[in-house]
Amino acid sequence: MNARRSALGAAVVGALVQGAIAQFSFNAGVGYPAPERPDGATAADFNGDGFADLAVATENPNKVSFLYNNGNGTFAAPVNVLTGGGTGPGFVAAGDFDGDGDLDVVVALKNIGVVRVYVNNAGAFAAGSSTTVGDEPRWIATGDIDGDGDLDMVVVNRGSNSASVLLNDGTGSFTTSTVAVGADPRSAAIGDFDRDGHPDIAVTNHDDRTISILANNGAGGFTLAATLSVGAQLRPDGLLATDLTGDGHADLAAATSGNGLNFASVFVNTAGGLTGPTNYAVGGANPVSIAAGDFDGDGDADLVTVNQDSANVSLLANNGAGAYGASMQLAVGATPQHVAVRDLTGNGTPDIAVSNRDSNSVTVLVNAAAPPCPADFNGDTVVNSLDVLAFLNAYTSADPSADINGDTIINSLDVLAFLNLYNAGCV
Repeated sequence: MNARRSALGAAVVGALVQGAIAQFSFNAGVGYPAPERPDGATAADFNGDGFADLAVATENPNKVSFLYNNGNGTFAAPVNVLTGGGTGPGFVAAGDFDGDGDLDVVVALKNIGVVRVYVNNAGAFAAGSSTTVGDEPRWIATGDIDGDGDLDMVVVNRGSNSASVLLNDGTGSFTTSTVAVGADPRSAAIGDFDRDGHPDIAVTNHDDRTISILANNGAGGFTLAATLSVGAQLRPDGLLATDLTGDGHADLAAATSGNGLNFASVFVNTAGGLTGPTNYAVGGANPVSIAAGDFDGDGDADLVTVNQDSANVSLLANNGAGAYGASMQLAVGATPQHVAVRDLTGNGTPDIAVSNRDSNSVTVLVNAAAPPCPADFNGDTVVNSLDVLAFLNAYTSADPSADINGDTIINSLDVLAFLNLYNAGCV
């Protein structure tokens, strides 16, 4: 991955990765009260003040709870938006679905088989489009699937063993198609796995112990192209797609567990397809969610898993080539569910927020590593034309690191954002 880098700051914890010391430095978690049984969680700047806020699905009554950032990585009491009695809000995701420049929220209403967009109007939210999907929608992945410049969705329907593809008409309304996957699907990720220039879909099938790869026909239509096994003893849950090896292609990492084994399982994208898995022990029990971020500031994608049965998260450091060593654990609340990775303090380093179902809280873990220089895109400690070239390479290959403005769409606005950073240089 072409990523923004910095020299490593002083470390308080080290993890051994193939003979090199990878260093993480996080402050102790701070718990923020959330309404009953928080589930899905996401982080984005919802009120336009330049700092990432939190949105969490909660119960009793059914709602999305917004925790607004005070401007320093601490959060105010929740502001609630009701989703309706019996709707069962679960997974949440952020994105500009209506194309007006601010970040909306979409929530999976698992009890009624619907995903609903809540439209952002200067930080206030109102119900927008509702789209019927399959039974018990559990996960939402977002991206420009059909290449028309707006934000589409993939919804995993646990109760009907399917994935619904929702194509945006540019205004936040969607047309839907459905693709069958395996038994008890849990999550989805979007990436160009066959290297044809079109984003594909991966779905974890918990009971089948497999991952379905759905190939894009170039117009947002999908067919089953491959089925990956995670092993006879393991069941996959959470999933992510990003460049783990630094070659510009989307790899996969899944949270897997079974028979006392608990792993981050990595599939590497090669010219011949996705190979693996290579399993890395997370040191926690029952990982259910997984995310990536450059937590140690060395320019590659580290991993974090949410370990539901051990009330912690695990961090695994990338050696720069997509291999991971010993994990470290950070305590969170009881029965953690989902993780959001975002710069919450505004210093340029990715922080972690975790929803905790049985302690009615959100734990925020602030990254204490030295902040990077975002203009030093290639990480060589010098800001020059090579950083522009590195950014343009990431931009043309749709690498996630090119999403400079964090709106989940890679477009000309990211070019402008990077050029502003480049002109500002490093402090």
